[in-house]
Parts: sequence; structure tokens; C-alpha cells
Amino acid sequence: MYNEYFGFKEAPFSIAPDPRYLYMTAQHRDALAHLVYGLNSEGGCILLTGEVGTGKTTICRCLLEQIPEQANVALVMNPKLNEIELLETICDELKISYPDADNSVKTYTDRIYEFLISSNRDNEKTVLIIDEAQNLDSKVLEQLRLLTNLETNQRKLLQIIILGQPELLDILARKEMRQLAQRITARFHLQPLSCEEVKAYVSHRLAVAGQNIQIFPEKSIKLLYKLSNGIPRLINIICDRALLGAYVENQYNVTPRIIKKASKEVFGELKNVEQQQKNRRLLFPAAAVVGLAILSIAAVYYFDQAVSSDPPGKIASDAASDGPSTAIVSQSTMSGADNEAGKASDDQALSTVSIDAAKDTGDTTSTTAPVAEQNYDDIKQILDDKNNDQAAAYDALFRVWGKQYNSRTSVAACRQATTYSLSCLHKQGNLNSLKQHNRPAVLSMINNTGEKRYVTITRIDGDVASLSSGDRQYSIRLKALDDHWYGQYTLLWLKPGSYSSAVSPGDSSSLVRWLDEQISIISGQQQERISSTYDEPLVKMVKSFQSQHGLIADGIVGPVTIIHINTQAKTDVPSLITPQPSEQG
Repeated sequence: MYNEYFGFKEAPFSIAPDPRYLYMTAQHRDALAHLVYGLNSEGGCILLTGEVGTGKTTICRCLLEQIPEQANVALVMNPKLNEIELLETICDELKISYPDADNSVKTYTDRIYEFLISSNRDNEKTVLIIDEAQNLDSKVLEQLRLLTNLETNQRKLLQIIILGQPELLDILARKEMRQLAQRITARFHLQPLSCEEVKAYVSHRLAVAGQNIQIFPEKSIKLLYKLSNGIPRLINIICDRALLGAYVENQYNVTPRIIKKASKEVFGELKNVEQQQKNRRLLFPAAAVVGLAILSIAAVYYFDQAVSSDPPGKIASDAASDGPSTAIVSQSTMSGADNEAGKASDDQALSTVSIDAAKDTGDTTSTTAPVAEQNYDDIKQILDDKNNDQAAAYDALFRVWGKQYNSRTSVAACRQATTYSLSCLHKQGNLNSLKQHNRPAVLSMINNTGEKRYVTITRIDGDVASLSSGDRQYSIRLKALDDHWYGQYTLLWLKPGSYSSAVSPGDSSSLVRWLDEQISIISGQQQERISSTYDEPLVKMVKSFQSQHGLIADGIVGPVTIIHINTQAKTDVPSLITPQPSEQG
């Protein structure tokens, strides 16, 4: 990760709602003041709205730090509840007991009222916080209103804080919602940050993370503001990916080019698409109804076709097609020295081939049928094993290469790999892209409880995958693996000693002689190399090689092309797929 490289104590742009990182703009101070005022008032509802990622949840958590310890807090994060489930959740949060048999609204309400009376008697405040309230059903909103009726002669017994997106304002404006709207005693709407606030916001988060140097130049901040629209969450996502990009390129400044690339890697071309759609709506309002009807019919047909032909990992593969690492990848698995900066468009080819070939992510390269009597390990048990951590997975990966991995050192795994002339390649894809690379890889997985687990896939035989973690060995069906793997993986590849970055036609590089030698061996066409310039004859041979192996024939030699060259030149490297007898030389 880039933390050590830049001198951070921790990742500065996590999207977790950590109150330490809350940058209090003038409007955020006003919002918090409104919430505090409402909290200290005699009950009722407090409303905080804002676009996705503007900091509503973070402000709320900051508010929670100001609530006295003796206060009772019920936090409802899942708004997809009916009236009964809402009341049950409130009881669970406040540790109110209730009978299992009788689950009527009255039963829950009576128990909550008894609890509130008792808390009021003890001078304890009770706060109910509802997040993502724009998703609440109208019946649930009405139940919230009824809860505000729980009161004594002197005061309301329950303080309700409602957080939601702007759509919530439209809901509350409805005639049938006027009774609830009238009970809102304080409300505030968060706006996106201005350009100056974005600059201060970025500096603030860097400082909290332990670094006061100016990493983002003025031009980068302006571009960041434009691309994020001033939304803090989007700022965090872009900055995190941009820092990784700067680390990969061995730069200490995040340039506008890196910002633009990071934004593209994270969001793709969605912004352009959305703008085009907006323009079409403005240009053709009269034809909207007819157009939508026609497009809907076409979309249904197209979607049906797409579902039948595209693998689940297609989107991830698309996102991973613009370089060595072109998707949001797990920070815990990244090492910037190991992704290659520069022009690596041959990675695009791999993703393209993977997508075109992936009619089913569970299809197999080999038609060899597994042994019927073979017993397969349960993937869920593998993912529940806490010993299957990142260190154990990398230990297994290094052993496949005949190398030793030291998990007790502070040196990252991919940094250790460089001592063996190996380099890491981090990708987001599917089984087909993994097969295309044909190298053992560490797979990042998540179990049913949201915990990360890591295993190394060492072999694919037909529809069976061999997995390792530490000294543990597993055998599972590819289908079971595909159902629980979200496409993130890291592999090792043998880097030529002279390799520093991708080589393009016309470049002068010490890698050219190695490239000439390997391609000549593979093609059987020897040519006398008199210079280190990547000239037209060699480019033609490389393009021919790329075309034969399903890569984009652009002549650019990056990690993926080198991986394929090493395979075809019979370099002593471990392979993921067992070749069939007919494929062996």
C-alpha cells in the first residue's frame, strides 16, 4: 500500500464515516448545530438531508459523540423494514424484551412506551436514528409519526433523527405526510463542497492521516472538484485511487493526469453517458413518452440477450482493461512497485478476450471430466477459516514459485517478490481472465459475515480448482469458487531484468534485445539485432504474436504480453492450467 510511501499513519481517504476525518465547513457546522439544537429540545423529529456522499452519516456519528453516556440510542441502518420489523428493531437496539408469540404493533408499542416512561423517570434521553430514510415505506413513516406521540404532560419521550437523500424531501412534501412533516423541529440540507472547500477538505484528511506536505497541486484540486462535483465520498474514492496511481508511478505529487486516470478507472465513462442522456432529455422533450416506450422494448430485448451471453464478471473485466490495475482494488493487497506504470494496453486485450470468450464464467478450458468419486471441500468452510488470511495465501503463492515468503517482516509481499525478479499484477476480472493469464494467483474473497479471506489458486483441471493457503490444500468445483469470489486477484509474473515499464514501437530500451531473442525463439525467425531501438521488423513480429494469442495487436509490450511470451518460450514458470497432451510440444 501507499501509506508507508507517503508517510501516512493510515489511509487518509477511507469512505468509512470516521468522525476524526470530518471536515467542518460552515454548512457542516450549521448542520451539526441544528442537530444539537434539536437533540436538546423537548422531543420531536430532526431532519438531515443531502446528496449521496455529502457527509450525513459522518455528521450523525459526530453528533453521537456528544450524546451523554446515559442516553439510550437506537440506530436503524436498514430502512427496508415494515412496521413490525421497525418496532422489533427498535426493541432490539434498546434491549427491550418482548414476547415471541404476540408480535402485534400494539405489543411492541406498549413495551417501547413502558421503556420510555422508565427512562424518563431516570432522567435518561432516548434517541432513535434512522439512516437512508428515503427508502422507508409510507406505512413505516406513519409508524414513526405515531412514535412521536409517546409523551408525558411535560415532554416528548422519544427524539427521532432522520437522515436521507433529497428524495425524502419530496416524500415529506406529500399531503398524506404533512402530520409527520409538522413534527420536524429542526432540518438542514447539506450541499456539495465548493472548490476552496475541496482543497481544505483534502488537506484536512491528509493532516489527520499524519502528513502535512502538499501532495495535490492546485490544478489537481480543480480537476478533482470538477470530477467529483464536490461530493466528499467521490473525493475520497478518487483520491484513494490517485494516491495509489502516484505510488505505482513512483511520484510524490498527484498530477491532473493521475487524477483523470483515477476517475476513469473508478467511474469509467458514466459521467459522459449521464450527460448525453441529460442532453437528449433537453433536446427532445416532446418525444419523451414515445421514445421511452421504444427504448424500453429494445432494452428488455437487449438485456435478455446480454444476460444470456455476458459473464457475471464482465463489468469488472471492462473496468480492468485500461492498465495493470484499473479497478478499485483491495488496499491490503496492493503494492505500488509491483504494478507497472506507463502504457500497458495489452492488458486491454486480455479483458476483451475474456469477455468475448466468457459465455459462462464457470466454463472450462479443458474438457477433462473430474473423477466421479472425488470429494470436494466446502467453499463456505474455507471462507470461515480465520487462518486463511493474506499472509497464508502469499506463503502458498511463493511456494508455488519455489520461493520463500517471510510474513514476519514489515516488507510487503509484492516488494519481497522483486528480490526474486518477480512482480505482482493486481487485476479485477473473472475465471476466464484468470485462465488467460495462466498463472497461480491469490484470490481475495469475502465470507457471509463480510470478513475477508485469501486463498491461492494453484491449478485448474477441467472444472476443478486446487486451492492453497499456508500448508492447507483444498479441491473445489469452479462453479462453487465463482459463486463466492468477486473477481479480485493478484498474481506473480517473471519480469525480465531490463524491464522498467511497457515498451512501445519506436522506443529505445534495453528490453528490446530480450524481446527480440524471445520472439525469435518462439517464431523460429532469427534476425540480427544491431540496436536497442524497437524497430518495425520486431514490432511486426510482436504484433503477429499478440494476434495469435488473442491480445490487441498494438505492439505495446507490457506485463500481459510478457506473461504470454514467458509461457510460449517455455520459461520455467508455474502454470495454472494443465496442458492437454495435444498442447504439449
